[in-house]
Amino acid sequence: MQCLYHEIGTDTDITEQQEHKGSNGEAGGKAAGFAWRTFAGFCLVLALLLSGGALVWFLEDGSDGFSRETMAGFIKSWGIWGHFGVIGMMVAHSFIPFPAEFVAIAAGMSFGVVWGTVLTWTGAMIGGLLAFGIARKLGRPFVTDMLTLNQLARIDKGAAVTSVSAMIGVRLVPVIAFNLVNYGAGLTNVNWWRFTWTTAIGILPLTFLMAMIDDQMREPTFSDRIMLLGAGVAMLAMVHLARRFGVAGSDK
Repeated sequence: MQCLYHEIGTDTDITEQQEHKGSNGEAGGKAAGFAWRTFAGFCLVLALLLSGGALVWFLEDGSDGFSRETMAGFIKSWGIWGHFGVIGMMVAHSFIPFPAEFVAIAAGMSFGVVWGTVLTWTGAMIGGLLAFGIARKLGRPFVTDMLTLNQLARIDKGAAVTSVSAMIGVRLVPVIAFNLVNYGAGLTNVNWWRFTWTTAIGILPLTFLMAMIDDQMREPTFSDRIMLLGAGVAMLAMVHLARRFGVAGSDK
């Protein structure tokens, strides 16, 4: 009997220890999750305030409208900090709705095609990864607060399309909002690596084209026209292929 009581007591102690460890682990996980959400929220609010303030200052600082010329002048007025300004505005674009095409074209006007593309692409990638990560961590309630009902419906409609060809395809189609893909992918089972490399490849052609437009058309030579025409044809071809194969694709 004493052995039986001892075995029962031992089993009970082990069970209690396991439950205690489980509760501690769960509490630790919740605490870590809360800390991460708090930090992410703080960074997001700070980025939005800084970027929003810069945009308000730009729009009210005697500029004659929101155009690529005034945007280029705004970027140049920052001097060396204009490089970071382009990146910051592209990051802000993932959370604040404004025409990012103006930023890309103005970056090309200010820094040339190569650096304009690099800066715009870098900012878009950082913003896209932030939006993807926050949507993945905070879930649908956060995305619901950020988007309209129509945008949410579009996300729900394309939620099952997570193949590689589809992820690249939606980036090549200009009519599909960049932000919708970021938030929508965060709510699916798409992993970080697939989202990162498909976004990096998918947004590059249009980013390059936008940065090249004004820079090449200022004093266009015959070769410039051929380059611009070739880029346009390539872009149209990629959009056609994306619509025909990519968006409807189902390969992993």
